Amino acid sequence: GALAGKVLNARQEPVAGASVIAIHLPSGTSYESTTRADGRFQINNVRVGGPYSVTIAYTGGGGGAFAPETQENIEVFLGVANDLTFAVKEIAVTEAVTVTAQSDAVFASNRTGAATAVTRQDMALLPTISNRMESFVRLTPAMGGNMSFAGQDNRMNNITVDGSYFNNSFGLGGQPGDRTNVAPISMDAIEQIQVNVAPFDVRSGNFVGAGVNSVTRSGTNNFRGSGFYQFRDQGLVGKEAKSLTVNPGTFDFTNYGGWGAGPIVKNRLFFFVNAEKEKTEQPGTTWRANSGGEAVAGSTTRVLSSDLDQLSAFLQSRFNYETGPYQDYSHLTPGRRVLAKVDMNINNRNKLSFRYNQLDSDTDVLLSNSSSLGFGNRRTLSTGLNYQASNYQILENRKSAIAELNTVIGNTMSNSLIFGYNNSDESRSTRLGSFFPFVDILNASTVSTSFGYEPFTP
Repeated sequence: GALAGKVLNARQEPVAGASVIAIHLPSGTSYESTTRADGRFQINNVRVGGPYSVTIAYTGGGGGAFAPETQENIEVFLGVANDLTFAVKEIAVTEAVTVTAQSDAVFASNRTGAATAVTRQDMALLPTISNRMESFVRLTPAMGGNMSFAGQDNRMNNITVDGSYFNNSFGLGGQPGDRTNVAPISMDAIEQIQVNVAPFDVRSGNFVGAGVNSVTRSGTNNFRGSGFYQFRDQGLVGKEAKSLTVNPGTFDFTNYGGWGAGPIVKNRLFFFVNAEKEKTEQPGTTWRANSGGEAVAGSTTRVLSSDLDQLSAFLQSRFNYETGPYQDYSHLTPGRRVLAKVDMNINNRNKLSFRYNQLDSDTDVLLSNSSSLGFGNRRTLSTGLNYQASNYQILENRKSAIAELNTVIGNTMSNSLIFGYNNSDESRSTRLGSFFPFVDILNASTVSTSFGYEPFTP
């Protein structure tokens, strides 16, 4: 975020050379600048949130002396500069004048394009089932569905965290975590999100849809923390839609963790840590084999259970190959994520931060249905039922680290130096099964069952 504004005297003339001191009250972090010849000032790369106290002081020079003036309760939003106006009075006024105000950053005069800001308070109040970013960025009017903005494909966005790129590297998903649907960073660790569709800021780019930027939380001078446990299962899901009966199946989701933050050295060095673990268990398939003489309807397939049992026993005895079950098995999606951040106030002109986060997750997926294998649909449906050992896992393991040094240079320049490191492993694996020729068995030119190692995973 940024703090900007202008300082005028009683004759509405600009005041040059006035000292500007901004203090982030929860952490005691201070920033300083000096007004230019036109009376304006700008302090870039300040912590988002607040409240801030901004004070103008002028004690000499050709223009005389002025009483200090302070504005309180200033909130800073991500990627937006607040536009403040100070009217200072001659020093003849002996007491300091305190003005309580909050600038409207949404309509700041130096605004950099159409943007939507989602604050920490918004994220705490909005409902979500996935605990992922799409539950919150939907506040922007340009969002369609599945992280699609302005009618563009969701892979055309540019996602950044703390100013560093954080995109999906595989290319089949629109954001990190899409391969397993597990959030790579807990929303409890996010301070603010900003969605830019048409920014004019030269620092924004590399997207056609939207730039989705977020910053992680930091510690303050107070020790704070929170822990939680949440769950969801089929007992919490409706089973009727008007007169229609809905079968949600059986599933179980658990998620627990917590965060802690506080000072290491008051007003100077702070920490924030977050750790969570979650697990989803749900049916791998709800289709069932035909016991013989049953109608092929509902979730009952045409494939006879006696044939599948006989084939599995044959492969086990002749080739020592374990097919696994063909029904009544579960798909698992475990996930573990951690985040640690340290912020240091070197002095009023230099701030340093370091953040590390890691996600370890995987999910079970039904065997490949690629038409390049030549025999059409082989996933479980009314005409076919495959064995569990032909399914596979997709991994999504990410490690990300970033170091950022924000520096104010003189009265007219500032610099942000960012070093980022990302490591992503989205390879495939399997929970059971070993290398074995992949085989489709057809009935009337359509796949009846499949067994063997999933063909694309090796």
